[in-house]
Amino acid sequence: MAARLTARATALACASFVFVGCGAASGNTVRDDARAESSGEALAESSRGEASDDGRAPSGTEARAMSELVTVAEEIRGLRFVRPVRIRVQNSAAIRASLSREMEDEDLLESRDLYVALGLLPVDVDVRELLLRVLGEQVVGYYDTDRARLVVRDDVLAALVRTRQRDRNAIDEGGMVLVHELVHALQDQVLGLGVSYEQERTIDEGNAFHALVEGDATLAMIGYLAERAGGDLARLTSRPDVLRTALQAGPAPGESSELMSAPLIVRVPLLSAYFDGLLFCASLHAQHAWPGVDRAYRNMPASSEQVLHPDRFARGERPENVTLPAMPELVAAGVTTLTDDTIGELEMSVYFRLALSEADARRAADGWGGDRLRVVRDAGGALGVLWQTRWDSEPDAVEAEAAARAVMNASPSEERSRSTVVRDGRSVLILRGIAPALHATVRGALSYPFPRP
Repeated sequence: MAARLTARATALACASFVFVGCGAASGNTVRDDARAESSGEALAESSRGEASDDGRAPSGTEARAMSELVTVAEEIRGLRFVRPVRIRVQNSAAIRASLSREMEDEDLLESRDLYVALGLLPVDVDVRELLLRVLGEQVVGYYDTDRARLVVRDDVLAALVRTRQRDRNAIDEGGMVLVHELVHALQDQVLGLGVSYEQERTIDEGNAFHALVEGDATLAMIGYLAERAGGDLARLTSRPDVLRTALQAGPAPGESSELMSAPLIVRVPLLSAYFDGLLFCASLHAQHAWPGVDRAYRNMPASSEQVLHPDRFARGERPENVTLPAMPELVAAGVTTLTDDTIGELEMSVYFRLALSEADARRAADGWGGDRLRVVRDAGGALGVLWQTRWDSEPDAVEAEAAARAVMNASPSEERSRSTVVRDGRSVLILRGIAPALHATVRGALSYPFPRP
């Protein structure tokens, strides 16, 4: 969903749904028992002393099992922990409560208004409950940047211990996901993840940021699997076509899962952070190995376009800066601004899917150059949207105009009467829920035509 809505909550979601059904592989990696024992004691000690109602510290046996995964995460990712990772063990109810606490009412309301205004969420949606159903279903553990600790679900940790006791080299899904979360701990300690989370971002910038963070951790998890199967991560990342095909052919969440039944605006950005983020980070790894991924934290992708098209990130193709003026005429007419934001190519494609197939929507959104969206409420309480978009070329804008018109024409007649789509050169204006008498005022305020580059 929107980066603003799930900036913290999505960070709590694990990547287990990406690899559900993956078979366990075995390997011949031999670890230093003394180091595991020592690391386990350090982990157990560093995890003590927090409030009992916030979970418990891992037992010595659990900490030793986790210490082996700490070593794996360091070796695969090519980074070293600066200090021991604090670990807390919680049950599923406590983790769900943590998810809920991370969702601020103001952000939930703002995001609800935005996506209801775009027709991407039903009017009566309970966004908090929706997200809790989707994310709560997936979480087996999460890394908390605010408190610099890893939270592990109790049954997952118990299963990890049992698996390690039977076969120390076995790979189970819980262990894979915990490697993923430990990479988030490395990102925090070494690459400044916690500080990065506090930065203000547009929806589009947030989607790009999450794709880097989750794609990085998912790539490390792929490296873990590849190593255990006797493979080589570099060989995989050098063939993005093979990696993409493997992802498309791989197992997906069950059709009855909360994730797969969630609205597209929830499902697509969440899955994109892992799938498209993985391919993006694989492209960086193919060029410069893990240091190439590290550098992206200092020069982050500026848009979801750069994630979806890594070649555009490589050549520094940045989005155009699109702004919307104050429009005092609308204020005089009783129209109140709720928020301004930038949606980006990824969520633009989700909008187009209100009328087009996934493939056609992606094609129509490709060529996005920039956008700015304003959510408003009129004197009668109705939500509306003023959405100015810019495209890389006039043919791209023509295609986007056709897609936006298809969405408008697929809307109910009452909504259609308060909507319009206007193109001028590379600019496409989309109005939804705006009284027809104000359409000309909005168009005049935007000073058509825009100068060409």
